[in-house]
Order: sequence, then C-alpha cells, then structure tokens
Amino acid sequence: MTMTSSRSDRPPPAVPEPSDQEVWDALRRCEPEAIGTLFSRYAGAVHAYAVRHTGSYSLADDAVQATFVTAWRHFSKGDPGPLTRDTARAWLLAIARNELRNTTRARRRLTQFINRQPAPLHSPDHAESVAARVDSERQIQTVRAALARLPAHERETVELVYWAELPLAEAAAVLGVAEGTVKARLSRARRRLPALLDQSGPEEAR
Repeated sequence: MTMTSSRSDRPPPAVPEPSDQEVWDALRRCEPEAIGTLFSRYAGAVHAYAVRHTGSYSLADDAVQATFVTAWRHFSKGDPGPLTRDTARAWLLAIARNELRNTTRARRRLTQFINRQPAPLHSPDHAESVAARVDSERQIQTVRAALARLPAHERETVELVYWAELPLAEAAAVLGVAEGTVKARLSRARRRLPALLDQSGPEEAR
C-alpha cells in the first residue's frame, strides 16, 4: 500500500505587496521602511523624469535623492492626510518638479563659475560607459533644445505626459490644472514640435 503525504508540496502563497495606500498609511505612522518601499517603486520614474528635464544623469541622481528626502520630511513634520489617489507617483513627481525648479538657479551659478575657470592642462580619459552616457545626454539635450522653444507650461506638460508617462489625470494633478487643459497643451505642443526639432541640434542644446 502506497502512503501519500498529507502535506502539499506546493510553495506557500506569496504575500501580496502592499498597495500605495497602505504604504502611505505606514508613512503617516512614520515607519521608515515605508519610504524604502516607495523608493523601490518610483525611483526609476523620478530619475527618468529628472534626466529628461535636466539632460544630465548626475543631476538626475541628485534630484532623486532630494525628492525622497523631501517626501520623508513631509511625513516627519506632520500628518499630510490620506493619499487622494491610488498611486503616489504623481505626488512624488510634483515634489521632483519643485526640487528641480529650486536647484535651477544654483546650477546656473555653478556653471557660470566653472566656465570662468582656466581650462585644465590635461583632459582625463573616459571609459566607454561614460562616453555612452554622454552620447545619450547629447540626444536628450537636442530634444530639450526643441522643448525650450515651447512656452513653459506646454514644456512641463510634455515632460510629464511623454517623458514621465503620467496619465492625463495624474499630470493634471501635478500641474494643478484641469485635465482638459492638459489635453489642449499637448495638442498645441504636438503641432509645434516637429518644426522645432528640425531647428534644434546638439550645439543649441548646450
């Protein structure tokens, strides 16, 4: 007679990932591991948005760090209330947008200072990975040069919808406007951009 085990050989069911609402509630309780969960979910989205906004991977790295530090401070200073959407992505991108705005002036002053310094006697060699990153940044700079010719409100809308891949409703929440306004801005930008891209090049993007 063959004996069979009463125990199942199947692995235990996976524990479901907490929703953004649950992570948000944990943040409201100032549980530090919750900000790590939020980081693992959305750091990539914030970084991609910041890279395309600045044209620089290193500046985007700084923006990601600043965004999540500021996000944690929101909760450590007081309870911001419940999450009003199913996802925290739009809220984080709104913080990133503000951080990038706040650092623009400082970056400009630093760039002006560096440009006034004498050139180094020897230029360092660059690894292939660094060269590839520079090429990528140049391509982004070309697109940014075209976007720079758009009105600021249209440029920000394009960045959020096409670069950060936000749904129209989330982009509207970040920008603080109606969803119909977002649609109208995108429509105008789409009509203008092809000609602007033809006028833009790497030299203009610098």
